[in-house]
Amino acid sequence: MNDRILIVSASEKSADALARILRRYAINNIDFASGGAETRRAVLRVGYALIIINAPLKDEQGNDLAADMIRGTRSSVILIAKNDIADVLASKVEGDGVFVVPKPLQQRQFWSAVRLGLAFSARIAEIDKKMAKQEKKYEELRIISRAKCVLIERERMTEKEAHRFIEKQAMDKRESRANIAAGILKRYI
Repeated sequence: MNDRILIVSASEKSADALARILRRYAINNIDFASGGAETRRAVLRVGYALIIINAPLKDEQGNDLAADMIRGTRSSVILIAKNDIADVLASKVEGDGVFVVPKPLQQRQFWSAVRLGLAFSARIAEIDKKMAKQEKKYEELRIISRAKCVLIERERMTEKEAHRFIEKQAMDKRESRANIAAGILKRYI
């Protein structure tokens, strides 16, 4: 995940005002979209830490887009809506994790939502990294276990002997146990 932010607004003037607030806090990696369709195309090309939707958009209200972005991307989402409908929209999207900020926009409240959204995105990115590391570890253990089974079956080793064989080969060749196990599998399968 990177630190890019996407501002989605039908009004160029509003988009520029939001960007000025962000730039005041040294956030400069900002892209713009004016509607839901354009946003959906943009997120296919770029991963955003935060998507800010200034409702209504030119092609939809904005709450469906917010829900789609939360469900379909790793981005945090802020939905800015008129005060009189903000509560109604919030009841529809807050359960999914969308931050709803009412208009007229109060800069402090908006900046708090941005900070929370960016913190949430950073946390998700960290969890993704840990999950990838665990998945890699699981895959390595699976390969090692398969190699042990092959050694037990083909070389008539015990489980302990197969384990020791793989570990010794890894130390002697200064390779990982997973690489040694992959070589064993390649040789016998």
